[in-house]
Amino acid sequence: MRSAVALLLALIATAAGAQQDRLPFDGRWFALQAGDTLNVNQHMGLRAQWFGIDFGKMGGPDDRDLVRTDGGTVEDFYCWGSDVLAPVDGTVLSLVDDLPDNPRGQKDAVHAAGNHVVLEAAPDQVVWLAHFQRGSVAVRPGQTVRRGELLGRCGNSGNTDFPHVHMHVQDTPTFNTGLGHNIVFSGIDVELSGKSFTNVDWPLTRGLFVRNR
Repeated sequence: MRSAVALLLALIATAAGAQQDRLPFDGRWFALQAGDTLNVNQHMGLRAQWFGIDFGKMGGPDDRDLVRTDGGTVEDFYCWGSDVLAPVDGTVLSLVDDLPDNPRGQKDAVHAAGNHVVLEAAPDQVVWLAHFQRGSVAVRPGQTVRRGELLGRCGNSGNTDFPHVHMHVQDTPTFNTGLGHNIVFSGIDVELSGKSFTNVDWPLTRGLFVRNR
């Protein structure tokens, strides 16, 4: 089995021409699901969500915890209510903002993306950001947004086990149709297996701590 470092280097080597984005948040977060194989990324099972990423915010004394106590409630997660920011310049194609946030232990499989925002960065690069808090979306359809602009707040709506930010890029505006794109994040800091990489342009794999410069 390839090491985590070798896997990441392989991802970088195959990411030429991939869309370069900003991480959709500020602060130190963790890649819960990411990469190009099913063993590190469950999204690889859906063609339109290939290379999709789930992020969880870190906190606690050493900035390595997902939850404040036991994770028994959605409010216990550090990412709950955190700002979700535009990873690209683009146009808001569509959004949903009125679905309830699930309590821990419940999911909404009917509305898999939950509250979400869809951005068109280019005709074949449509960015989906999912699982927003109900009533938190701060943009409107047709609006032009810039990288780093507030989109809403992290919640627990849709088909999700706990609060996190989901992001994937596909080549059509219809959910779960078309082909998922690899994503290269630009100007980020990465921690991997005790090693730190500063101000790099990388795709991600599961297990990385990441933040924007």
